[in-house]
Amino acid sequence: MIGREQMKKIYCAGPLFNAKEKEEMAEIAGVLENAEYQVFLPHRDGFEFAGLSTVFKELGLNDIETNDILNRAIFTLDVFQVLDSDGLILNINGRVPDEGAMVEAGIAWNAGKEVVIYKNDARTLLNGNDNPLLLGLSGFNTVDCIQAIPTAFNERFKCLKPGKPKIDNSNLSSIYEKGKTIAVLAKDGKDQKEVCLKLQNILGA
Repeated sequence: MIGREQMKKIYCAGPLFNAKEKEEMAEIAGVLENAEYQVFLPHRDGFEFAGLSTVFKELGLNDIETNDILNRAIFTLDVFQVLDSDGLILNINGRVPDEGAMVEAGIAWNAGKEVVIYKNDARTLLNGNDNPLLLGLSGFNTVDCIQAIPTAFNERFKCLKPGKPKIDNSNLSSIYEKGKTIAVLAKDGKDQKEVCLKLQNILGA
């Protein structure tokens, strides 16, 4: 068995707005984990920031200030998780692809991560074709079977040199470092007031 520190990490990007979508994303994550990939599934592995709203208000922040810092915390943590991954699986099932997942996929592609697109939905945007700007993120290849996703990543990673791509973009580098700190805070922080104060400090709020 591969040690966790040696496992490739895959970020799962896709729609999560109803039970069926969450079930499909969980199935994708499970197939990857069974293939000995480490997985980040946002609604399962992310930090529940919404529960901090009351604490921020107790610290004197109004609704607008609270929403602002929570939005920036979610953005920062998710960007970090994308950049900390070796690859990203993009589920584009649905009438239109999820806009948040599209941003995550664009960040992953720009950072040199391996992007695999999954789709088994017949609906398309352009007369039977998906948007070429979207398809280009995965080299114009898609996977239509969840069970085939690990194989697609295996083939991609065979051609890569060891190690994760260096992050040169100054915006991404800054977000990465802040997100890394928030990820540790999300994992280890038990005192909600302390978490809120540290988030304010990290995000300059």
